[in-house]
Amino acid sequence: MMLQLQLQNKLPIPGKTNLDWYLFDQMMSDYHNQPMLEVGVGRGGSAIAMSEHTNKLELIDSWDQTWPKKPVEDIFEKYEIPVKFIDGKSGSLDVLASIKSQYKFIHLDANKSYEGTLDDLEKYNSFCDGVICVDDYLQSMWPEVTRATDDFVKNSEWNRILIGNHQVFLSRKKQTPASRKITLKFPVVLRNDEVHLTYGKLPEDVDRFMEVTNKKMYTWHTTAWK
Repeated sequence: MMLQLQLQNKLPIPGKTNLDWYLFDQMMSDYHNQPMLEVGVGRGGSAIAMSEHTNKLELIDSWDQTWPKKPVEDIFEKYEIPVKFIDGKSGSLDVLASIKSQYKFIHLDANKSYEGTLDDLEKYNSFCDGVICVDDYLQSMWPEVTRATDDFVKNSEWNRILIGNHQVFLSRKKQTPASRKITLKFPVVLRNDEVHLTYGKLPEDVDRFMEVTNKKMYTWHTTAWK
């Protein structure tokens, strides 16, 4: 229901933008009604998109930037969506002590500095036994996010299994059912853990996220394929 409301512009904020929203939706589909966490909620668009896939959603934000918490709370209350808010800085001891779960899907969208991004990855990866999505990867406005994520992957057991326009999905596995499905459907070139810029037609079910009619676009993808 929430996905349709967002796609029909009946909610104040979309989930993500275009192709990244489609990939985000597809990658969460492996973990239906399993625990999920978002770190950095903002106006709540991605959190609402996550609620389409789980009734076990927890949200971390300090609410000390330009967006207030109440409009986000109001949306979840209006549509009777179960959610747990954990208020505080992403890396603070109080916040980390509040986490009681292991999550199948974590969305990191808080810190944009090198130190902050790396700190979030180092702290939250221990709470995840599925997929971590890092927002703003390959986003030119925040290059430190990409550098920190790459350094984390280089020095850990985590792999980059899929890269969107401005996000990356990490897993301890080489692939997940959703990442395999995406890479089979998309016109991508695959070669062990290398990123390729490809050009081709997108699957028809991307259209509802794109507001286009199956046009050709450039997209970034990667997979560590066995």
